Amino acid sequence: MFTIWAAYAAFEEKFKGSIEPGKFADLTVLSADIMKIPEKQILTTRCLNTIIGGEIVYQIQ
Repeated sequence: MFTIWAAYAAFEEKFKGSIEPGKFADLTVLSADIMKIPEKQILTTRCLNTIIGGEIVYQIQ
């Protein structure tokens, strides 16, 4: 819902919705897979990297 189909619904699938050359790269890298860990652990998950427009705007040292 948050990737290709949302881009398709906004008629922006040529620019967004998947990670591939020529598309905007807006993504966040988390310290754990929040879809697989217990709910209580989600609150302790940290952001490791944030990439906007293909540029790293936050990176944990």
